[in-house]
Amino acid sequence: MTTKLSLILLLAFVLPVQAEIYKWIDADGKSHFSGSKPAHPASIENRNELEVKSHQPAPSEKKVQSAAAPKVDIYVTSWCPYCKKAMAYLRKNNIAFTAYDIEKDSAAAARKKTLDPGYSGIPLAVINGTLVRGFSEDHYQEVLAK
Repeated sequence: MTTKLSLILLLAFVLPVQAEIYKWIDADGKSHFSGSKPAHPASIENRNELEVKSHQPAPSEKKVQSAAAPKVDIYVTSWCPYCKKAMAYLRKNNIAFTAYDIEKDSAAAARKKTLDPGYSGIPLAVINGTLVRGFSEDHYQEVLAK
């Protein structure tokens, strides 16, 4: 009897719970997680299938008015809050970028290490050839203005 009860309890606590968790980022760049879909379905990402996505402005979006659009590559992970803030900042300012998830892409991880061997943190952005460690809105603005 004790063995059966132990087995039942073990199965009850070991079996994974099947539930979808939705993640979305609001206009301020804050991440939200919920068991139900948000009001704006376009911003939904199912947490079970999270991938870093680069944002290319749609034709109807305003583009940055400059002689040449900045070239931005950013090395991130899916769980990093500063990476998410950096990408939200770039999206908010209609700046196209390419994101590389260093946990899912070993070639990107090697490139990041080659670019800045002394920096193990994330995010690492390369904006028009300038390395930017971490995320600071002021620092991004400064480098993008060059």
